[in-house]
Amino acid sequence: MKITQLRYFLVLAEELHFIKAAARLNVSQPPLSRQIQALEQELGFALFVRGHQRVRLTEAGAAFHRDVQEMFAALDRAVTHAKGVARGEVGRIVLGMTGSVSFGVLPRILEQFHREFPQVRMEMQHLIKAEQIEALAGGKITLGLTRSPVRERGMASEAIHQEPFIVALHERHRLAKLKVVPLEKLEGDKFVLYRGNSSPSVADEIIDLCGTAGYYPQIDQDAGEMQTAVSLVAAGLGVAVVADCIRSLHLPRVVYRPLTVRGRKIATRLYAIYRKDDPNTFLKAFLRLAKAGG
Repeated sequence: MKITQLRYFLVLAEELHFIKAAARLNVSQPPLSRQIQALEQELGFALFVRGHQRVRLTEAGAAFHRDVQEMFAALDRAVTHAKGVARGEVGRIVLGMTGSVSFGVLPRILEQFHREFPQVRMEMQHLIKAEQIEALAGGKITLGLTRSPVRERGMASEAIHQEPFIVALHERHRLAKLKVVPLEKLEGDKFVLYRGNSSPSVADEIIDLCGTAGYYPQIDQDAGEMQTAVSLVAAGLGVAVVADCIRSLHLPRVVYRPLTVRGRKIATRLYAIYRKDDPNTFLKAFLRLAKAGG
């Protein structure tokens, strides 16, 4: 089994069209067909169901596709790591994070980690939760930071920080002059949520809190991210339940107030999400410092 055959297989599995796959590989169609046939003969089963130029994966082909993708992702990680060693770098961590994370505890965690591991290269990417999960699966990031855990197979979640939920209100909102806002008093208001195209999400947590307050929220907007939700509050389009760190986002016409449900304060958690089989030796160290710093 040759690497070339596997690369041809991956491209054809993505394009599902011989001519398009051949063009992408910069080869003619006959060599591509021969390589795929040779691979199928060596494996002893069909990878594709053929049509006129177009193909579709067999069930076995789909399973093989997932495993080959993982294999090449691991190979890419190995190459990246080796290049880092060649440059004299001890290690590397690629961190995916939602926009709101940068307002809170992250700078302190990064400072502590850099102090203990100054030779480890840190890279950061701004990704919503769904993008973090995809990037983790593809080996493109080491860990993600998000406001809700993951349920995907082979991935883990660890809570590293907790902070109060607060409410963002337009300055002319009827409750803006209160020192503390009971969530019960927001019944009937339009809520701006932020799901990040994933489930579970912090939006689910907010909906559950409204249920505890005795109602289902009227959801008028889905902003995708916490800071975007506050921008919509500034425009007078609703109210938003957000993490306390968002206070540092100073927008005109927005006020922040502590929030209670049934008389008690409520909190939100920040989670580190990562692959259970990740061999990165600095992942556990980052998690340890994150939980200590959070």
